[in-house]
Amino acid sequence: MFKFSFPNKLDKKVPLLLPVCSDQIKTVPKKLLNGLSKKQTEAVRAALRKGVPDDGLLPVYSGDATVLLMLLAKEKSLKTRSVRETSSQIFSAARKYKIDGLTILTGTLNDELVRAMREGIVIGSYEYNDWKGVIHKEKAKKQTTLKSVSFTGNKTAGESKRLLQLQKSIALTKDLINCPPKTATPSYLEKKSREIARQLKDVKVTVFKEKELKKMGCNGILAVGRGSHEESRLIILEYKGGGKKAPIALVGKGVTFDTGGYSLKPSQYLESMKQDLGGAATALGGFYAIASLGVKKNVIAVIPTVENSINSHAYRPDDVIKMYNGVTVEVTNTDAEGRIILGDALAYTAKKYNPRAMIDMATLTGACAYAVGNDFTAALGTNNDLISKIIESGKEVDEPVWELPLHERYKKELDSPIADIVNCSKLKAGTVEGGLFLQHFVPKEINWCHLDIASVAFDESKKQATGRNVRMLLNFVKKY
Repeated sequence: MFKFSFPNKLDKKVPLLLPVCSDQIKTVPKKLLNGLSKKQTEAVRAALRKGVPDDGLLPVYSGDATVLLMLLAKEKSLKTRSVRETSSQIFSAARKYKIDGLTILTGTLNDELVRAMREGIVIGSYEYNDWKGVIHKEKAKKQTTLKSVSFTGNKTAGESKRLLQLQKSIALTKDLINCPPKTATPSYLEKKSREIARQLKDVKVTVFKEKELKKMGCNGILAVGRGSHEESRLIILEYKGGGKKAPIALVGKGVTFDTGGYSLKPSQYLESMKQDLGGAATALGGFYAIASLGVKKNVIAVIPTVENSINSHAYRPDDVIKMYNGVTVEVTNTDAEGRIILGDALAYTAKKYNPRAMIDMATLTGACAYAVGNDFTAALGTNNDLISKIIESGKEVDEPVWELPLHERYKKELDSPIADIVNCSKLKAGTVEGGLFLQHFVPKEINWCHLDIASVAFDESKKQATGRNVRMLLNFVKKY
C-alpha cells in the first residue's frame, strides 16, 4: 500500500496530477495551474486544446516532471461519486505511464471532492493476485507501481489512517468473494474470522459447528449443508465499543458455493457462484471497518456458512425443516437455500442478543437486478426509521439503496399445504418473496432490514467483487 503525505513544497522531480473540469478546458483558471513550471503550463494548455481521451486521464510531457491530467465533469455539477470513480483509475494509469509517485494539485476542488479523490485512489489500488502464476510474476517485475501520493492545498491529513483502514476492510470483502470456492469454504471463513478477532481490540469470536448446531435446533443451516463434506458453521464476532448499549447485528449469508442442490442451476449460472458468500463477506468487511476504526458502538457479525452441494445426503425438494424458532418450512426449491440458513441465524440472533437493529445482507435473488438494476441495493424491512437511515447512509457515500415493499397480500403465496410455509413460491416478485420469507424469523419487536445485494456485490463484466456496502455499513453504524 502506498503512503499519503502533505508537503509544504513541491518536489520538482515528482510527477503531478492535475484535475481539470470540462468547463475549464478552454479558459483555464490561473488558480488551476498554480505549482506548474512555465514548461508544464504551456504543455498542459496545448494538451487541453487537443482534448483529453475517453478514460479521462492523459500524461503531458514537457521536459519537467510529467503532469497527469484528469478530466472531470463541469465544476458546478461535480459529484463525489464521479470524482471517486475517475480517481479509482489513477493507480492503473500510473502503472501504464510508469509513475511511482504523484503530487496531486487539488486546484479548485473543495475538501469534500478531494476526500472523494483520495478514497477513489485508495479503493482503486486493489488488486487480487493470490492465484496469479509465473507469467504474472514475470510481468510484475517489469511494472512500475504507485507507491506514494502527496496532496497540496488541503488540510485533512488525519483522513489517511481512516482511508487505509477502509481500504483493508473493502479488500477483505473483495478477497473473500474473489477467492476460488475450493479455498473459500466454511472452514476458511472461520479461519478469517479468527484472524480478525486476533488483530482487533475488544473483539471475540464464537463458532458453532454441526454438533452444537444440532443441539441448538439450527436445522435450516444443517439441512442446506448436508450435501457437502465441509462442516457447516454459525460464526459470531462481537465488538464491544459502546458500553452496555444493545448491539447492532450484521447478519451475512455465507454460502461458499451454490450448486442449487437438487434444483440444479443451469450451467451458465454456476459460474461465479463463489459470490454467494457475498453477504458474509460484506458483513465481515463492515465489521472490520467498524472495529478497526474504534467506532463507539456495540456490533456483532453473524455468519451462517454452508456449501450447497449434492450427494446422497443432500436435502431434497419436499423435505420439511423445523427451524430454530419452531417455524416449519417445506422445501420446494433447494436453490432457495440462502433464506433457510438466514432464517436460523436471524432467529438465533434476535433471541440471544436482542439487538437494537438487525440488518441481514445476502446475494439472495437473481430477481433483484431486474427489480432495481445493477446500481441499487434492495432494502426490505419492518422499521421505517431504520430503513430511512440505511438509505440516507448509502446516499451519503454514493452506494444507493432502494426500498421494496413487504407487501402483506403477497404473504399467502408462501402458505404450505403440509408445513407452515414453503421456501419458494411462484411469486414473480422474487426479491419481495425472499424478504417475506425472512420476516417469519424476526420477532415483531426487533428493528430489522433485509438487504438483497445480489445486484451489486459482483461485477459480472469484470468477474470481480465490488466491495459495495462496506462504506455504507460503516457510515450507518457511526450514526445509528
